[in-house]
Amino acid sequence: MKGKAKHVIYLLAAVGMLFYGVTKVELNGPWNAATIFGVVWTLFALLVIAAHLNALLWMNEEKKKELDRIKRAKRRSWERRLHQTVNRGSKRKARG
Repeated sequence: MKGKAKHVIYLLAAVGMLFYGVTKVELNGPWNAATIFGVVWTLFALLVIAAHLNALLWMNEEKKKELDRIKRAKRRSWERRLHQTVNRGSKRKARG
């Protein structure tokens, strides 16, 4: 599955789950665990739908490349920090 086809399939699945789930969860009762779960579940489903709509309607190749560049930069930064932390820990053990 390539490109936008997977986003269409995932979007349809999320919309189907939302329509099925909204009829099963309790949303308008008193604030208890069931109601909170229903609200959080519905918000999560809407977030997934929004993400796939974004990918389908507003994401172009230029934006994808920019996001990939940002992800790589963040990964390098995290790896650098982790490496520095490990090096500091090994220097302390060598002294002690």
